[in-house]
Amino acid sequence: MELVGFALILFVVGSIVAMTLVSALFIWIGAKFAGIKGATLWKSFKVALISSFLVWAATGLGSFLFGIGAVLGWIIGTLITLWIIKSFFKTTWGKALLTWILQAIAQFLALGLIAVIAAALGMGAAGLLLF
Repeated sequence: MELVGFALILFVVGSIVAMTLVSALFIWIGAKFAGIKGATLWKSFKVALISSFLVWAATGLGSFLFGIGAVLGWIIGTLITLWIIKSFFKTTWGKALLTWILQAIAQFLALGLIAVIAAALGMGAAGLLLF
């Protein structure tokens, strides 16, 4: 049973790392697409890491501590993310929004892929239990 727990922890940590890397890549592509000068992959990684943490924190705090709900916490986290993109890349709000939109779409698609993989692994594990 300990091995299953360890595998689950590795999967969760791996998913977080993968999502941050995917997010960074698409922030960088979005920044290039939006015409932001000086956008590097390293800056994009820092933006992805910081904004991911802050969105999760805002959503969690909004939901559990303040009773304002996860959706409002997510909105606050998104506004913080836009501010981080604007600040790190020293750009306009419009270009920050365009960058965020592309990154959000890509992150949604990556999360869907991870969910499909998790479901397939779960079905595979359940199938093994039948033998």
